[in-house]
Amino acid sequence: MTDCKICGNSVDELQCRQLYWHCPVCDLITLDNNELLTPEAEKERYQLHNNVAENEGYVLMFERFLEFAAPWLPDGGQALDFGCGPGPVLARMLEQQGWEVTIYDPFFAPSRDFCQHSFELVTATEVFEHFVYPLAELRTLNAVLAPGGVLAVMTHFHSGPDAFCDWWYRRDPTHIVFYSIKTFLWLANELGLELKASDNKKSVVLQKPAQS
Repeated sequence: MTDCKICGNSVDELQCRQLYWHCPVCDLITLDNNELLTPEAEKERYQLHNNVAENEGYVLMFERFLEFAAPWLPDGGQALDFGCGPGPVLARMLEQQGWEVTIYDPFFAPSRDFCQHSFELVTATEVFEHFVYPLAELRTLNAVLAPGGVLAVMTHFHSGPDAFCDWWYRRDPTHIVFYSIKTFLWLANELGLELKASDNKKSVVLQKPAQS
């Protein structure tokens, strides 16, 4: 790998126990393609997760995420929970708040019919770190985001290449791409979105301009 998967610039080798690549321009860190799990092995990992409504910690994570994003969320409408996993807990929580929710997951709800619709809200929680082709996925989400719509993302931000090899978050074998706030600023500029908020840890809110 010689080019960044997001901005296309040359990347620097980052050798942990596995081979990664760091982009000095947009700050993206990616696992080398030769290190990726097979789709079958990836799905098996997801099926081990206890991502259900009965898991109080899992629900609390979403409650905090929605509380963080709340000041920028529209007053209901159509929402897409992108990467909902085997148990669409966040989707059910959004429905309880009055949203009409469509779910998508490449393994557990694989219909791409959502591409024919537009949404006032797109959520992607603990999803971006799994993207093999992150820019293509972001372009898809931007395309279905309605004017004035909000993209709310949760993925843990890396703190730089020097500390990366010791970072717990990279050790999940399904986590293959890692962002910082600098990465999201680059993405916002590339896609014509406005970065409305970030906690500088794991959550970011992006908004598509309203039509004039």
